[in-house]
Amino acid sequence: MSATRRPRKRRNKPLRLLQFTDTHVSGDEDGRVRGIDTLASLRDCLDHARRHHFPVDAVLLTGDLVQDDPRGYLRLASAFSGLDVPVHCVPGNHDLPAEMEALLGNPPFSLEPVVRRDEWTLLLLDSSVPEAGHGALGPESLAFLDDALARYADSHALVVLHHQPVPSGCLWLDQIMLQEPGRLLALLARHDNVRGLLWGHVHQAHDSLRDGVHYMSTPSTCFQFLPASERFALDDRPPAYRWLHLYPDGRVESRVVWLPPPG
Repeated sequence: MSATRRPRKRRNKPLRLLQFTDTHVSGDEDGRVRGIDTLASLRDCLDHARRHHFPVDAVLLTGDLVQDDPRGYLRLASAFSGLDVPVHCVPGNHDLPAEMEALLGNPPFSLEPVVRRDEWTLLLLDSSVPEAGHGALGPESLAFLDDALARYADSHALVVLHHQPVPSGCLWLDQIMLQEPGRLLALLARHDNVRGLLWGHVHQAHDSLRDGVHYMSTPSTCFQFLPASERFALDDRPPAYRWLHLYPDGRVESRVVWLPPPG
């Protein structure tokens, strides 16, 4: 009598993710960026997340991991040591992609562009442009995304990158956003399995729903940019990170977590 294969049991719980972005870790032990000890600030965010939002299935690091110094990757790696969950990374305009790949090429870190988890596919895009502040997705990147969304059409998709694909409302910041964002947005509109679009870069929070797709940006783990500013200006809001729950039916629940004041 032949054995009957049991159908795969579907996961009812959400895929639980954390996003940390724009960590700007310095390569110097006592280095600060805009007066902030960015490594200490990242550790504060991680400690808060461990206390309030663990366990999680994975972490997303969405660019500007270091402040133009490859030594920062080693210091960042120390902050995530012992985490015991995958840490998926994309580069930003302050990153050094070759050094990032060399120094964060081993678990728990991953720079793979496609992550398949249960009913979800995470698609991580490199929007960085060498020696430039703005972002871009060339024909090869867009073709890869188009193919992946079609290939995994039976799953829900979250698309992740560093640069904002929609204006932030800051004149100076939108001069260094993703170039020709309409090409990306038009591509996403052709695929009905896209559920979310997630980015960093802006050091501000954004949450909106457009044609069934959740658009989300997340503040930095260190310093924030002042919203609606024409020129560069810092806000006085604290460090922050984001949690995301991705449900088997395609629902997305997410919220930005601001660190409480010390004391």
